Amino acid sequence: MQTIKIILQFWKLNLLSAMEYKVSFIIQVFWMIINDFMFILVWIFFFKIFKTLWWLDIGTFAILLSIMVMVFWIMHTFFNWYSKIVSMIEEWKLDSYLLLPKNLLIKLLASSMMTSAIWDLIYAFLLMFLIKDLTVFRVIEIIILSIIGSITFLWFLLIFISLTFYIWSSKNIIRWAFESILWPSHYPPWIFNWTILKYLFMSIIPVYYVVFWQFELVLNFSLLLLLKLIMWSIFFLSLGVFAFYRWLKRYESGNMLNVNV
Repeated sequence: MQTIKIILQFWKLNLLSAMEYKVSFIIQVFWMIINDFMFILVWIFFFKIFKTLWWLDIGTFAILLSIMVMVFWIMHTFFNWYSKIVSMIEEWKLDSYLLLPKNLLIKLLASSMMTSAIWDLIYAFLLMFLIKDLTVFRVIEIIILSIIGSITFLWFLLIFISLTFYIWSSKNIIRWAFESILWPSHYPPWIFNWTILKYLFMSIIPVYYVVFWQFELVLNFSLLLLLKLIMWSIFFLSLGVFAFYRWLKRYESGNMLNVNV
């Protein structure tokens, strides 16, 4: 509970900071609205003509897309600084955070928020209105499953972020890791059945734990599958935390570079 409280406090501070520059905030959100609105219209017209795509109708496609957008929103609203940690390590800027008494990793991740990601939450809910027989239970189900998926996504990236302590620069690797989760999420999991990609996405690249199993649970709920998803999320969480704090010992303070003349 203490960790959740810290995350929410940082989110509040980040939101107040973003709102201080109202014009910039409004412009970013406005362009995100235009971009996503056009994207929704394209798919509505597409499904109106072709009815199904990759065994999906517009309702099931909306489920898949809303989960992916919700995961993206959670990561870039509450843990946006995952993309900045590598630069901080490379430039010896972790010193001020190392002075904090505890929860170093959470305070690092939660120190920033992507302003334009605020619209993604609204976008995710708008997509849900395309779902057939939408109920409050299904909305809550998508939100909870997206939270679980974002945890796996975040800590998967964190493992590669922690590699910076060893290889000094892992920006390109992290970009690859992010895109390797993102691009398959636009497609239904069934097109990867009986191919090597399915085993790849269930082992090395955890696409199934971030999006695909959530999608299957919304369509056909299974308690066993939910327990598997939670178990693997805890595993990835533990692995990511362990890797970061273990490899943090290799960090060299930037203060050692300053020489008094």
